[in-house]
Amino acid sequence: MKQIQEWLGHSDISTTANIYAHLDSQSKQLSATTMERALPLPEELPENRW
Repeated sequence: MKQIQEWLGHSDISTTANIYAHLDSQSKQLSATTMERALPLPEELPENRW
């Protein structure tokens, strides 16, 4: 978010956050999905992996 503020020249981070908050939530969802696929919970793994 801070980088977007700097790129667009907003003097106040709240301006940027109010306009571009959806980008942060999309980023969080992508990160969560990626981690879920890369780091499965033990009960989701075959027995021979533990």
